[in-house]
Amino acid sequence: MNDKKKLFAASAAYILGLTPNVKIKGNSTQLLALQEVLGSSRRLYLSLREEADNPDIAVMLETKTVAAKKFKESFGYSWPF
Repeated sequence: MNDKKKLFAASAAYILGLTPNVKIKGNSTQLLALQEVLGSSRRLYLSLREEADNPDIAVMLETKTVAAKKFKESFGYSWPF
């Protein structure tokens, strides 16, 4: 399995509430972009599970979209979630 697939598998596990044990290597910009997109994706996922008609969902989605753009700029490929 290549590094990209490992990253996405671990990311999906984290978003779903699991605690994958992985080591992430990258520069500070990449690590910050990954941290932001993971956090915003997880918050959105949890909010959708709890209350799909939450008025803050639109704000959370916009935050995740911005974080996904930063991720793409840092890594060179799109955030799949």
